[in-house]
Amino acid sequence: MKLNAIHFKKITVSVPLITLALLANPVHAVDWTEIGDAGQLVSTAQMPTGDEGRLRNIYGTISTNNDIDMYRLYISNPTTFSAAVNSTSGDLDSLLVLFNQGGYVIYGNDNAMLGSPDAGLPAGYLNGPQAPGWYNLAVLSLGTPPVSGNGFTPDHYIGPDVSPPFTQILTGTGPGGASPLTGWAQLEDTVTLNEEYRIRLSGVTVSPVPEPETYAMLLAGLGLMGTMVRRRKGFIAR
Repeated sequence: MKLNAIHFKKITVSVPLITLALLANPVHAVDWTEIGDAGQLVSTAQMPTGDEGRLRNIYGTISTNNDIDMYRLYISNPTTFSAAVNSTSGDLDSLLVLFNQGGYVIYGNDNAMLGSPDAGLPAGYLNGPQAPGWYNLAVLSLGTPPVSGNGFTPDHYIGPDVSPPFTQILTGTGPGGASPLTGWAQLEDTVTLNEEYRIRLSGVTVSPVPEPETYAMLLAGLGLMGTMVRRRKGFIAR
């Protein structure tokens, strides 16, 4: 009888643990496509959602040279985090900038490689993200620098002034770098681009929205646990 009681106890514990493990461990990669026009500030950044899993790609469109798309991301592994953008429809000269949850710049890049218009944020960079948490990734066309404070002049620029070949990894060392993002300076008249892009990501987890069958799995596990507890009590009582 003691052996049977232990057996029931093990089953009772293992069922919910297995169920919770299935919920807690993403097992597949997720792609996200921009809905409408992603916002350009931390307060309006678009957050990819869906089934829990590794966020692999973001697809979107830069409609004009002054269009900025910002995405709110959960970086689950800062050591392996990286982001790389490429134009899937033309010749977008892109820029990538990562901000923390408070709008302070982490790092940015214009050209990932010499002679390439595609931007990239490398993994393992000294000034990259240091802890898991929420961040904001902006993708934009070249020529729209981020600013802080209440102005758009160079003394508000968050990033430094750079020179060719533009492959540098940039941080918030500009005049406005000590303050959070408040806007983007427009250096040129607005020109229609409609350039489609793809951002390849690593170290990022999509914000989970469990499907009905996931809830059903959890409830079934909890129900089975309750049944085992009742049976065990009845068995001991006899």
